[in-house]
Amino acid sequence: MRTKGRINKFVIADPALCIGCATCMAACYESAHVRGKLAVPRLVVTRTKSGVMPNQCRQCDDAPCVKVCPVGALKFANNSVELTEEICIGCKMCIFACPFGAIRAEAETMPSVNYAMNLNSNLGLDSEVEAKSIAVKCDLCKGSEAGPACVIVCPTGALSFINEEKINNELIKGKAESSVESFIQSALNNS
Repeated sequence: MRTKGRINKFVIADPALCIGCATCMAACYESAHVRGKLAVPRLVVTRTKSGVMPNQCRQCDDAPCVKVCPVGALKFANNSVELTEEICIGCKMCIFACPFGAIRAEAETMPSVNYAMNLNSNLGLDSEVEAKSIAVKCDLCKGSEAGPACVIVCPTGALSFINEEKINNELIKGKAESSVESFIQSALNNS
């Protein structure tokens, strides 16, 4: 459940600056791999008729994915929506619930043992590789002191990391100043 007064941190893309180079996807892949997560990008550069930009989890304050997860693999923590991949059962409910299409199912390969007796096998144990479907979403490069890798490597600055401090200190201040300036100009023009 959402904590009162909390503003989730998130990464946002500016489509006017995105050139579709997919450097963010490569950095995301590498960051996930280095941090011991399933090595797939957690954002996808999406091309439409209107333009191109990365699509990633918006870390919704009232996240529908959290509400539908039957095992609690998705939860609010650390001012974001966190996914514990290890307990995800691959039911895909979160994928259907996400209004942004920012959660995907990926196959995680894992060794398993088949205990079927087979005279040609080693003691009747056949080692196989099977795939387990798990949800994958942006985790803001949790555990990385540098912050989200996609933001760091974006060559055009199309990606920005937004946290509560930035919202309160920069965005709101900028909007307030712009609004006051507009009001003053309007008042002076009507004098």
